[in-house]
Amino acid sequence: MLRAYRVVAGVALGVAAFLCLPSPALASPPPARPEQGGTRAWSVWTSDGTAWLAATAGDSPPDGSVIGWRFSASWDPPGGELPAFETVCGRDTAGSGHKRVVLAVDFGDSEADAHPGDRPPARVPPACVAGAENATTAQLLAASARVRVDAAGGVVSVDGYPSVAQGAAAAAVATGGDGVPVALIVGGACALALLAAGTAVTARRRAGR
Repeated sequence: MLRAYRVVAGVALGVAAFLCLPSPALASPPPARPEQGGTRAWSVWTSDGTAWLAATAGDSPPDGSVIGWRFSASWDPPGGELPAFETVCGRDTAGSGHKRVVLAVDFGDSEADAHPGDRPPARVPPACVAGAENATTAQLLAASARVRVDAAGGVVSVDGYPSVAQGAAAAAVATGGDGVPVALIVGGACALALLAAGTAVTARRRAGR
């Protein structure tokens, strides 16, 4: 019986240790660094109806916004015609507690912006994306694309581009079913695992008396 308690305690502590690792440790290994040269990065922009204005990944745009993401070597806004919300999303309003935005993604120029040997995906038309009322520009991007971020929360790849991402290990950007960040879900699991480990250790001590 005592041996069984030891096994349970060991497993619980092992699970707790794994879940409590920082999020970068749960991500894939760091990608290789690109060749030395211009700084290439993803940037996010919002439209005021006439032009693109610089924004941040943590901004929470209101319903009816037009946001754009662009990969470039010179911090350029998305190219092409400026999207209009009514044209892409229509005139219907979002449901309670949610919002809709126009999302434009520009993978940049294959010659001026791409890493050597890398080729950007074909350009896609702007899309109407729905999200929680407090969703950030990064979360709205993740609602329609595969997004990876670095340790500081900066977007480093969208749908696998660029294939060589700069910076630290990237972690997937995602939310739970009710808009709960994955980090909170993992944190809760970590707390439960630690509680289970403590219970197992306590039971073992009592059994050994």
